[in-house]
Amino acid sequence: MKNFNVLGLCLLLSLLTSWAYGQKATVKGVVTDANSKEPLPATLRILNTEGKLVTGAGADVLSGEYMISVDAGTYKMTVSYIGLADQSFDLELAAGETKEINVEMKEEDNLMKTVTVTGSKAGTQLAKNTVSIDVVKPTLVDNTNATKVDEVVDKVPGVTVVDGQANIRGGSGYSYGAGSRVLILVDDLPFMSADAGFANWRDIPVENIEQIEVLKGAASALYGSSALNGIINIRTAYAKAKPVTKFSLFQTSFAKPRNRTIPYFLDPDSTVNVTGQAWWAQDSISARLTNDEGATYYDSTFAPQWLAGPRGYRKPIEFGASLAHRRKIGKLDLTLGANGFYKDSYLGGEYERKLRANANVRYRFTDSLNVGANINVNFGNSSSFFLWNNLAFVSLSREAVDSLTHFTYPASVTQSVTSRINVDPYLTYFDKKGNRHRLQTRIYYISNDNGNNQSNSSTLYYGEYQLQREFKQLQGLKMVAGLVGQYSAAQSQLYGDAEYDISNYAAYVQLDKGFLTDEFGDSKLNFSFGARIERNAIISPDSVQVSVSQPKIENPEPRSVEAKPVFRAGVNYELTPFTFLRASWGQGYRYPTIAERYITTFVGDPAGVGLEIRANPELESETGWSAEIGIKQGFMITSNWKGFVDVSFFWTQYQNMMEFSFGGGDTAAINAIELAGVQNGTTPIFFQSANIGNTNIRGAEFSVMGTGKIAGVDMNLLAGYTFLDPRFQDFDERQQLLSSNDTTNILKYRARHTIKFDAEAFFLKENNLSVGLSVNASSRMLAIDKVFQDLVFSDADLPFGPADAFGIGRYRQHVNSGEYVNLSARIGYRYAFKNAEGEEKWGAKISVVGKNLLNQEYTLRPALVAAPANYTLRLDFDF
Repeated sequence: MKNFNVLGLCLLLSLLTSWAYGQKATVKGVVTDANSKEPLPATLRILNTEGKLVTGAGADVLSGEYMISVDAGTYKMTVSYIGLADQSFDLELAAGETKEINVEMKEEDNLMKTVTVTGSKAGTQLAKNTVSIDVVKPTLVDNTNATKVDEVVDKVPGVTVVDGQANIRGGSGYSYGAGSRVLILVDDLPFMSADAGFANWRDIPVENIEQIEVLKGAASALYGSSALNGIINIRTAYAKAKPVTKFSLFQTSFAKPRNRTIPYFLDPDSTVNVTGQAWWAQDSISARLTNDEGATYYDSTFAPQWLAGPRGYRKPIEFGASLAHRRKIGKLDLTLGANGFYKDSYLGGEYERKLRANANVRYRFTDSLNVGANINVNFGNSSSFFLWNNLAFVSLSREAVDSLTHFTYPASVTQSVTSRINVDPYLTYFDKKGNRHRLQTRIYYISNDNGNNQSNSSTLYYGEYQLQREFKQLQGLKMVAGLVGQYSAAQSQLYGDAEYDISNYAAYVQLDKGFLTDEFGDSKLNFSFGARIERNAIISPDSVQVSVSQPKIENPEPRSVEAKPVFRAGVNYELTPFTFLRASWGQGYRYPTIAERYITTFVGDPAGVGLEIRANPELESETGWSAEIGIKQGFMITSNWKGFVDVSFFWTQYQNMMEFSFGGGDTAAINAIELAGVQNGTTPIFFQSANIGNTNIRGAEFSVMGTGKIAGVDMNLLAGYTFLDPRFQDFDERQQLLSSNDTTNILKYRARHTIKFDAEAFFLKENNLSVGLSVNASSRMLAIDKVFQDLVFSDADLPFGPADAFGIGRYRQHVNSGEYVNLSARIGYRYAFKNAEGEEKWGAKISVVGKNLLNQEYTLRPALVAAPANYTLRLDFDF
């Protein structure tokens, strides 16, 4: 009887189990990227008819495949992946049914959900970052014919690039190509030269850009010394499911600079016409100083070949071509690129010939393991224009005269033959717990065979291990941690023809934690905290060359070692689904580069007037912090046009700030130079990197970004306004001696107001026709180095008074002191060639781009005039 009862109980349990199982249904499938066809570790949720998450139905799809069992019934399934548009499906599931739903995730068209990696080294939606980050898409690079990345980065609100040096929100002045407070990254790896900390923009593959991310504010906690003022991260594109081949070529021609009229020195009521700035329109170039009686004090004729580079006299022109190819070959992702560039500058004596090739290779052994390497080589020769030959501003006769702003000062052109090669192997691995391990390495070799005793070479070795982990038991705490090692060896005639070694070791961690989560696990309040400990060291010779005109001296610190911790914190709160508040504070730290401490050279004519750059072996590191509060407000003009407005207030403070300064910033040295009679050219005018004191930079920024359709027309918009108040904390006698503006407390080489605007509209049925307008505007530069503006070199008893050595003071007074409105426009037409089935096979596009259409003459830094109006014809082909 007992056996019968036991048997009956087992039978009953079996029937109940079968009945219960029969009420269940199953959903399974694969989640992939619509472009690359790669599996995605997406998040999947199943909601009941009341919008509640079904218990046990939320899952992270780590391998791309999923299988979930739920009770039979009616549901809504959502699949999400950061940076891609959410996918939703209505489900009617019968008992015992198994339904297969394969999901292809497409690109998100909501700008606020654009994914950035720079702020946390992990994917974060743009709106949820705790710091200010702007994003530039590759269409802006192509459509504006940006031959270098800095040309398009300069369109971002709050960013200016002066002579190749980037600064963000006034964080830097002008450092003559040595040292940078903005770190340039390519695919998350530093892309700065080992000795000078300067970015070689021409090496970055503009034809293979996926996205440019600009982080504003101190980021040293994650990225180290050079990120004191911010980061520009260029992320390159990988192969998608469909192979892509792009080819482009262009040519740029330059208009003649406008003639202008200036006051005549001897008679304020009369004027002088300035003509002939287009040296390429003349057979020879003459410059003369005369008085009212016709006596000549200076007379020189420039030979045509002296102006036009290595092969003689010709008009300014730029042309180039680029090729990009991306494809998948099984598990191999292959990206290839090549670029050739030729320039004869509008600046007499400056030219450039460059050839670059790059390859990005990635092999996916499994969905969890991939390895790859990025390779980039760049060869070429060029010359650089440093100082104009604007002697005495203009010839002083009352007749029409030639200005020399487009001509080079004797011996200030440096010719260079360059070779730059970098190889970047890497490995990425996801373990069984979903932790991400990444190893990134780099070897970066630079050789510059320069004239004027300025040759240099360096080799950089870089390695970084990074771990990303999410602690689900701690309610979604995310961690990014890493170890960094960098070693560089540099040798240069610029550094006293000696060898220097510099090393950097660091450990960092960043924690991100969300609070106030909804039932789906999405958090409205997000905190981040980061910390870094960094050690820097320079090994230098026992004796160093401080001045080209003096013997070597004993090095006060042949081995310099320093270690500092830095911290950061930030918060972001989602007030509404379209309103995000943020606040951040971060410490910054920058260690001097080899160039800043040990560069020794001379620019100009040693027998006449020139500039000497002197070493400063006792230069100390600088520290600082940056704070910001901001709001990002999403908006929708129509159902198809979305964007956001961002308003922020920022405050940056530097201690022991480093800048190149006249006389090294030493008041005794400056007074000695002035008393020694610089006006007759017997005493060198020298600059030296120095610690100039403590500074504050406060300001506000307003920006707007949008994309979509308005009245049936697709439009893209990027615009902004930045206000700066950059000051010394103590505006004392020392600072007044350095600045051309000794009555106003303002840092040199900054403008208080800048405006950036770029809009593009697309017309016709398939957006074949595009029209764009761009405006960059800046207020005047209130202060520069005093020596540039006030220095004289001739005897004081000339009929017209002391002659201005470089003409900068008179130029700023009568022509331009840094203010400008640069108006540019573009128009392009693309035609798609299709097969009989209507599928596109290849396309061709012709574009015309005009820059500085007002033909305004202005300078971004002293003694370097910006390009006159210029026009580019560009052809693009894609297959």
